Order: sequence, then structure tokens, then C-alpha cells
Amino acid sequence: MTSEQYKKWIIIALFLIVFGIGVFALTRHYYKIEQSKDMRAQRSVATGPIRDSGTIAPLPFEKEGMDTDSPEALARLGDRYFEANRFEQAAEIYKKVLKLNPNDVDTYNDLGLALHYTGKSDEAVEILQQGTAVKPSFQRIWLSLGFVLSSLGRNEEAKPALQKVLEIDPDSEPGREAQRILGLLQ
Repeated sequence: MTSEQYKKWIIIALFLIVFGIGVFALTRHYYKIEQSKDMRAQRSVATGPIRDSGTIAPLPFEKEGMDTDSPEALARLGDRYFEANRFEQAAEIYKKVLKLNPNDVDTYNDLGLALHYTGKSDEAVEILQQGTAVKPSFQRIWLSLGFVLSSLGRNEEAKPALQKVLEIDPDSEPGREAQRILGLLQ
């Protein structure tokens, strides 16, 4: 082979390598976008109440090294239980927080959702309604109330709660979620 033929083969090989890297990069980008869409779709699907199996023992407060008279510390512990899908324990903690601080609208919201996920949705609706009375401008509690009501099939009751979310701020994350749920109800 002449040196000219070697140059042609080297150019062809380099072209194929660059082409392969380009195809790999484009398909990788495509699959990342598709995977992201799939993850968003999975997060947005309400599957109904999740029940706590009760197989995990509650954490003792002393072991946590926390002040059981502090509503903030208890709320953080409740949030940890909630994030671990231990809704029964979270609900117990949130009830204690509300005894210490009955004006904590965020805890009304968290307690309502924890009760809903343990199958106590009627009690959840009552708690969420109490929270809306404490602070009517708290957008997230209206969203939770609309979500729980719609999960129960009480769509006509859910619509005003979801509309209230949109009245407060339609461009916020809760506002966009309320719009999505309203779209599903129609």
C-alpha cells in the first residue's frame, strides 16, 4: 500500500470514530430526556394510599437526642418518618406537634397527608380543613385538600380547593399541580 492509501484509511477510520462518538452522544442525550420524562410521569401518578406495614419499630426520642417539648424538633422527626414512608409514626408525631403549636399550618398539611396515606382519608380531610381555617393563604394545604378529596372521588368538593390554589398563585409549583389535577377531574 502506498502512503496515499494509508492516509485514506486513516481518514476513514477517524471519520468512523467521530461519527460513532456523535451517534453515541446524541442517543445518550435522547435516552436521558426520555428517562427524565418517564420519571416525571411516574411521580405524577397518584396510586392511592400507601399503608405503613408497621414492620419498622418507631425510633425512641432519647436515641434521637432530641427535645420532645420542641415543636420544631418533633416536626423534623415527623418529616423523617414521612420521608421514610412510615406514615403511622409520622401522624403520631404531627399530632404531638399540633398539641404544642396549634397554629402550625404546615403540620396540619403534613398530618393530613400522613393520615390519607394510612387510609384515614376522612380524618385527613377534617385536619386539612382545620388547617385552611388557621391560615387561608397557605397554598399547599389547599392543594393537599384538593388532592385528598379527588383521591376519594369527591371531585366537586375538590374543585373549589384546587381553584383556591390557583387564586393564591397559579405560577407556583402548587399552582401548576392544582392545574394538572383540575385537568384530570374534567
